Amino acid sequence: PQVRLQSRDFGQHLSQVDDLLQIHALVEGDVAAQAERVRSVGAAAERFLGEGGGYRPCPPEQLRSRVAALELRYRGLSALSAQRRLRLERSRRLWKFLWDAGEEEAWMREQERLLRCPELGRDLPGALRMLSQLEAIRGALGGRAGPLQQLLERGRELLAQGAPDGAAGSLESLWAALPALAGARERRLRAAAGRFQLDAEAAEAEAWLAAAARRVAGPELGHDERSAGMLERRLRELQDEMRRRGPALAALREQAMPGDAADLPDVVPGLAERLAELERRHRELEERAELRRLELRDALGLFAARSEADACALWVGEREQWLLSMEIPERIEDLEVVQQRFETLEPELAALAARVASVGRVTEELQGSGDRNRESARDTWEQLRDRWERFRALAERKKVALTAALNIHNFRLECHETRGWMREKTAAIEATRALGRDLAGITALQGKLSGMGRDLDAIQGKLRELRAEGEKLQGEQPERAAEIREELAGLEAEWEALRRCHRSREESLGQARRLQGFLRDLAALQAWLSRTRAAAGSEDVPASLAEAEGSLRQHESLRTEISHYGADYRSARAAGREVTRGQTDAQSLSLLQRLEALDADWEELG
Repeated sequence: PQVRLQSRDFGQHLSQVDDLLQIHALVEGDVAAQAERVRSVGAAAERFLGEGGGYRPCPPEQLRSRVAALELRYRGLSALSAQRRLRLERSRRLWKFLWDAGEEEAWMREQERLLRCPELGRDLPGALRMLSQLEAIRGALGGRAGPLQQLLERGRELLAQGAPDGAAGSLESLWAALPALAGARERRLRAAAGRFQLDAEAAEAEAWLAAAARRVAGPELGHDERSAGMLERRLRELQDEMRRRGPALAALREQAMPGDAADLPDVVPGLAERLAELERRHRELEERAELRRLELRDALGLFAARSEADACALWVGEREQWLLSMEIPERIEDLEVVQQRFETLEPELAALAARVASVGRVTEELQGSGDRNRESARDTWEQLRDRWERFRALAERKKVALTAALNIHNFRLECHETRGWMREKTAAIEATRALGRDLAGITALQGKLSGMGRDLDAIQGKLRELRAEGEKLQGEQPERAAEIREELAGLEAEWEALRRCHRSREESLGQARRLQGFLRDLAALQAWLSRTRAAAGSEDVPASLAEAEGSLRQHESLRTEISHYGADYRSARAAGREVTRGQTDAQSLSLLQRLEALDADWEELG
């Protein structure tokens, strides 16, 4: 065992050291097993030396020296065993460190190889997958940081114990280089992913441009207003999408320009030129889309004009059929019904005129478009215009005929109403004959005749209007001139009758006024005669000269007053003779009696 324990072989690698440790453990077991035997020998020697006299095979000193030498040899063997274990343990720690360092170095070399790999993927998914792998490597680096620091700490301890400095230093430098490699790898991968992303977006834009070009290049313009409107709406949506994609394409081209970092890879060569070409194609497509929009607008205008023209023609056909079948009625009620229908037709005609004009404007706008649209729009417009002009002329003729019939009927109606008005006034004037010849009757007659004068002036103005209207209607409708003259003759006859009646009553009013004046003057004169006769026939004799002179003066005054009233008497007498001349009614006879009494009283007074 001593030879084994003194061996300089501490192993050349970890497994060999483990084998030597196992062997040393067996040796230690043997050494430990000998310890009991050594103690037994020592105990036996002590018992032998402790016995008294007797036979002794060897001297005690020799026995003691032999036991001491055995114990010394055993202690030396134990010390060698402990020393060898210590050296084997130290060797194992060294080889364990070297083993672990080797594994770490191999792992780091593998990561270094992966991080230095020039492969960046062939497309965006490949680049993203490599970025995921890089994140996994970074996660592994973070997970190994703690154990690696412990390993390096063990290396520094071994270095302090005299182990060679090689593995720890290279391991530490290799570990320090990995983060920088990971950062560089990430920059390259992200740059490649960005380029692949630009390439994918460019491919998508290219595919969209191809599809949009096919849509814009289509010759279809629709077959009616609805289909053309749908195509125009879709094209407008496509143009909106083009306007949104234009800035995006410009931004892609800016991103695809070569950067300042020369170490970043160009995994998609010619991407900037490709995007510039896409921008050019995009501008060309916008121009073609605008031309397509103008074509669709013209087609939509043509279809709208056709649709509007068809609607106008349908309306004209319905109203034209009604006008052609319409006969001017004779009854005023039927004429009013037809007139109401014409009144409702007027705003419809105005609205239709605006619609026809809009078709004309669209036609003018389409004159600058393609030959097909221009000729078709012109034909549609000319057909609609001709039919509209014919319809307007027909409607105007019917309206003129209706207006003429209405004018005749209205003229006859006004003549009838005016005749009725004149008859009513004639009857009112005739009714005044029942009024008395007294002052109240004369006053009432005067009031009525005054109002009648105003009415006659109004009737005369109405007659002038009707005469003018009759002359106008005779000029417009000579075929009905006889009927119009007959109506006017009836009016004139009625007017003459009214005027005669009015003049007759005015003359009666003059006679009544003269009679009332005569009666008033007669009553006043008779009253004066009565007073004067009473004064002149007084039988009083003056009692004195003064009374006689007063009576004389009074008598002279009375004679003067009588001479003054002489003219009144003669005037009243002449008026009475005039009023009663040729009259035999009771009132006239009564007036004659009063005149005779007046003559008698005057003669008596004289």
